Amino acid sequence: MTRYSADHKQKTREAIVEAAAERIRTQGLEGLGVAAIMAEAGLTHGGFYAHFPSRDALLAAAIGRLFDKAIDGLERAEAKYGAEEALQRYVDFYLSPRHRDDMTIGCPIPSLAGEARRSADEVKEAFDSGLDRLAARLGKLMPRNAKVAGGKKAAMALLGEMAGALTVARAITDAKQSNALLSAARKGVLAG
Repeated sequence: MTRYSADHKQKTREAIVEAAAERIRTQGLEGLGVAAIMAEAGLTHGGFYAHFPSRDALLAAAIGRLFDKAIDGLERAEAKYGAEEALQRYVDFYLSPRHRDDMTIGCPIPSLAGEARRSADEVKEAFDSGLDRLAARLGKLMPRNAKVAGGKKAAMALLGEMAGALTVARAITDAKQSNALLSAARKGVLAG
């Protein structure tokens, strides 16, 4: 009989969530098949239910992981550069050709917003919670002055504006036009 370490089940669950999060980034929520994720994690399809009660529970956990990564990136940037420069760098990256072209990195909002609305309540709640947590964290970097209230509300507006611009830039097939949109959005966001 094979003996596993005390944390084996937790490590296995984390591997499944990580594989699902990466698949969601590139193929969306509908692209996530349980059998494929289990195979990526080196497990059999039958073992899935020892870790999750449903596919929707896995989707919710994976969405939470994607937002955790985005928040961790903000925290690392603030620790390294301070709030003002961290915010500048976040906007510059968010509205960059690199973020547009590489679906395996960056913010989950542009990729998931439309699909999350058409998903099960558990998945919608995970998206809403992740967005709320990201906006709260980004809000701590937002400037406070007479023109901009700062805080979470301003961060939510910023995320909406950037996610919209990035989504449209990803849809434009002409790279020059897409780059121009990203540049204009970056200037507009930073000027506001």
